[in-house]
Amino acid sequence: MQKNNAKKKNALKPIYKPYLTGKAFSSLALKRGLKVLGLLLVFAFFGILASGVFSFENPIPRILLNGALLFFGCMVMFNEGSRIGENDVSYAEIALKRQNEGLAVTDTDRQICYHRLKGFVSALAGAAPLLLITVIYALTVQRQTMSLGALPSWVQGYENQDEIGQALAFYHESSAAGFTDFLRLAVRLVLFPYMNMIGAGNFDRLYLLDRLSPLLVLIIPLCYGVGYLRGTYLRALVHGNIRMARRRHKRSERKAREQRVRKQPQKKELI
Repeated sequence: MQKNNAKKKNALKPIYKPYLTGKAFSSLALKRGLKVLGLLLVFAFFGILASGVFSFENPIPRILLNGALLFFGCMVMFNEGSRIGENDVSYAEIALKRQNEGLAVTDTDRQICYHRLKGFVSALAGAAPLLLITVIYALTVQRQTMSLGALPSWVQGYENQDEIGQALAFYHESSAAGFTDFLRLAVRLVLFPYMNMIGAGNFDRLYLLDRLSPLLVLIIPLCYGVGYLRGTYLRALVHGNIRMARRRHKRSERKAREQRVRKQPQKKELI
């Protein structure tokens, strides 16, 4: 029981310190959106390379591997947001200290300082181009249908006959790629983990994915904003580690003094 109490007493505890609240909407938040957009484009480029590898016929490994890849993208965004959030909290603590000392705090300083909504603003700014594409695509997309396959070579001899040739000519008709088709290509590359989990041959579910693409494209970027919220906790852990290190240092100094006292020779008095 005493050991458990000692462990709880010596356990790491976060220490929250006051900080100067910054601005949620600023040019800095929009610039950070470029980093979010860059990560999304890298993730999409990796999807071009890995989409064929993760397209298994067996649904179980296909769903697991693509789900793991999606989770990896979310964690990358989450960790990046957490790192930026902790740095902003640290800067906001220094800015508040300067303000209390009567020193000037500029508008640029306030842009850097932590604000709970700044991570989500950066995430939405970075995802805005992809969100615009998916919204346009979701409003214009139509349900896909099966296309006619190629005719075998032995049928070509019947194409010259009037009775059969007109019917077979229908198989050679092809429609040119339209604006929606190019949008579909871009959206499917961005949402390739979801598409692979559904399966390329399931047109009904793919149509539902197309309709929900504006929401799906926001999942990974919003992890950046969620991670940014964790910045205050991570900074509090830093202060907790500093306090624990000081306690350990004082404890070691006290033990060292006690050992020096024990080693000192004691004077013996004659009676």
